Amino acid sequence: MANYLRVPYAKTNQDHTSDSLMLKAYFIMVLISFLKLLLNIFNVVFIAVGITLVGIGIWTAVVKVYVSLVIGDSLFRAAAYLIICVGFITIGVCVVGLVAVIREKQRWLWVYLGLSIFCFCALMTSAILAIVFKSEVEGVMVDNMRKSLIDKYGKDGEVTDAWDQLQSDLGCCAVNETYVGHFALFDLPYADNSMPESQEEKARQDSWPIYKRTEFFRMQLSISESERKYVPESCCKYDSKIGDYAGLSSCQFFSTGPPNNFKMKLNNDYLHYDGCYSKARRLMLDQSDILVAMGFVFGFIMIAGMALTFLILRALRAEEEEKMQERRRPENYEASNELL
Repeated sequence: MANYLRVPYAKTNQDHTSDSLMLKAYFIMVLISFLKLLLNIFNVVFIAVGITLVGIGIWTAVVKVYVSLVIGDSLFRAAAYLIICVGFITIGVCVVGLVAVIREKQRWLWVYLGLSIFCFCALMTSAILAIVFKSEVEGVMVDNMRKSLIDKYGKDGEVTDAWDQLQSDLGCCAVNETYVGHFALFDLPYADNSMPESQEEKARQDSWPIYKRTEFFRMQLSISESERKYVPESCCKYDSKIGDYAGLSSCQFFSTGPPNNFKMKLNNDYLHYDGCYSKARRLMLDQSDILVAMGFVFGFIMIAGMALTFLILRALRAEEEEKMQERRRPENYEASNELL
């Protein structure tokens, strides 16, 4: 029997090149899978964020819309609608992102990247508008609240209901505990042509006495002073245990203290002392803070999503180039010629 020498196989440069290309292709495949996973997590998280924003916006637009009527400015309502729009845009963009990742089509990824840039611009715009909204509303809020209360409470049913809801929800009464601003209300007569008398009453012109300048009080001039209601029910403390206002008659008329007697400073335990300006202002600032945080924080996080998308696009391009090189290798080229 013939003896055959077993010659060890030595890899040629071509074999080394083939191994290198296979290793590179494997690395690209792993990288694409990892980037896809990160982008999917990113999109799922932002879909949850978008749903949260839509919920906050709808809650604000439906439940707290009366604030716009009280402050006499539609910016609060506009801010709520802006939150809803940004929430839906975020959800839509992220859904496109999920589809793009699943399909691994560069066209879809480019669409997603373009929409992400648009979403980023929308978030930045909402943040800037929120800053403008905050400064503008704060500057006119007191005057608008005072004007809507004096001119429309008791006349305009929608504004009257809005004030009642605000006072009930926030546990406040009128505009502010003490007079704010530059316009001297105490120089003007009340609806019954009387004038503020004591210094305490003058200092409280933005509080309970302001109702003596409204249609609500003017409609009671035909009855005796002891039967008049100096503040509406919504200015009184509500007792949830009994499901009604506690001491309603004493709240609306108190012979030895506010809301009608400022010469005797006895405390009225059934009456709200806090004004609505500071509490409504806090509500407004919270709303604008949501927009600012949403715009800047989520906007800059969107940059991470855009970066991931760009990296996936580059990886897919590299994978395509790798496949092209694989097809152009001599052995593959010869094999294709043999088939022909």
